[in-house]
Amino acid sequence: MGFELTVRRAGRADVERLARVHVRCWQETYRGMLSGGFLAAVDPADRRRLWRHLLDRPDPAEAWVACDGGTVVGFAGSRRLPAPGSPEGHPPPASGDLELWGLYLLASHQGLGLGGRLLNAAIGTHAASLWVAAGNSRAIGFYRRYGFEPDGAEDVLSQWEDLPEIRMVRPAQR
Repeated sequence: MGFELTVRRAGRADVERLARVHVRCWQETYRGMLSGGFLAAVDPADRRRLWRHLLDRPDPAEAWVACDGGTVVGFAGSRRLPAPGSPEGHPPPASGDLELWGLYLLASHQGLGLGGRLLNAAIGTHAASLWVAAGNSRAIGFYRRYGFEPDGAEDVLSQWEDLPEIRMVRPAQR
């Protein structure tokens, strides 16, 4: 591990590094929740296309990277939900239309304060919602420390081996 842990806005120059860390984070995070075959088949080219779409445009997405020196070790992103709610068809949460669509850190860099810094960069003190795997107790505990609680909305990601997820929301922070 390096000496300089930073969080900064993601840019088009980060596409390749974000694609690689995205896949690795998924493989670490979802081990035990998804099959080894599913995780091994995650295609970095798909993540590269996603990150290129998000960052290589005149109005780049709201995304941030966590770095250890010059190495990308995680990311977070937020967005405004389209009315009347998330694209998955759920009613809008009481917390409003700001959604944290992702926050991932390599296991080697968890517990160092980067997760909180990414969360703050992505949503600040605003009211927000997020979706998290129902079996990801570590992430659920992390989000609870930052004021998020389940609001009762649930979903199943059929394309992800029927992975159950829950929505968590928080009011604006003071």
